Amino acid sequence: MLGVPMPTPGMPGAPKFKGKCVSDFLDALEQHADSAQVSHMPLPGYVLRYCHSKVQMVIGSSLLQSGDDWVAVRVYLDDLYGSNDSIPLNSPDQLCQWCSKHGESDVLTSHKEVDKYYQDFTALSADLALNKMLANEVHLCFYRGILMSLRSRIKKHILAANLKTSLPLTTTTLLSLLRTEFDNEDLDTKTTYIGIDLHSSDSDLSSSDSDEDIDKVVLMKKKKKPSKKVAFKKTIPAAPIVELVDLSPVD
Repeated sequence: MLGVPMPTPGMPGAPKFKGKCVSDFLDALEQHADSAQVSHMPLPGYVLRYCHSKVQMVIGSSLLQSGDDWVAVRVYLDDLYGSNDSIPLNSPDQLCQWCSKHGESDVLTSHKEVDKYYQDFTALSADLALNKMLANEVHLCFYRGILMSLRSRIKKHILAANLKTSLPLTTTTLLSLLRTEFDNEDLDTKTTYIGIDLHSSDSDLSSSDSDEDIDKVVLMKKKKKPSKKVAFKKTIPAAPIVELVDLSPVD
């Protein structure tokens, strides 16, 4: 069975290492070598071909590139770039500060925005309830991340026993209440009223009128300007011209 040759650097599908996801890059090199039926021993000489120029400046002087110890190259690159792939740990202070800021300025106006808030909250609170925070504190943070005006609306549906910090509603229950606020099928959902004239006659616009004709009528009405009254000044007729009579002196 013929193997697939190693991909040409820069071609679609070829590995490219820019300093992040170093483990994925090294694993990809091994997979391509296996497909090409190339042993892992010569792989150190392939590394620089698939690296960005900035990475080449860092590792280009390493003697490992000219050797055949692939395991040593993996350890070397992971030691240099592994920290770029580490996921920052969540902290209780970070979650509390984010929720406090969100509850002061971010307005939730739709079901989609509620889900976005829940997604961001989950990303920040992952594993905190199990390791560093009490579950009640996590639930309180989610509640306090809701804007006060919206919080007062859902508060009406919470039992008195759950209005205490010692026994708050769970995050999932609060999420359900939030989603209900933006449920378009709910009976109490407020909708925008559109006025409809039920007494209008169909004779106003005949069925033969096309949409283009109607648009022209509307445009003509818009362009029509109110007529201005022109003030006419009264004219006084000029006095008649009287010819002068030559009066000769009397003897």
